[in-house]
Amino acid sequence: MAFQSIGQRLGFVSAGDAYRALERKVRRMESASKAKDAKLAEKDNALAEKDNALAEKDNALAEKDETIEKQEREIAELKAKLAEMQK
Repeated sequence: MAFQSIGQRLGFVSAGDAYRALERKVRRMESASKAKDAKLAEKDNALAEKDNALAEKDNALAEKDETIEKQEREIAELKAKLAEMQK
């Protein structure tokens, strides 16, 4: 057991003890803050990844839409040529 002065045994707290307790509290709060910051950073990264995945899907859909439009134009052109050839 650590040495205790008579004042400590009677419940008095020295300025040094109060300062060390305050330092411990600050360190705990800082580590908790860092942990929360790390969790928030992970969530931000996950959201960024989801955003990138959605953007890629949007690009893929846009390319498909362009391909479909191109095919529809080609079909319309071919129908027009067929109509001309039947006249």
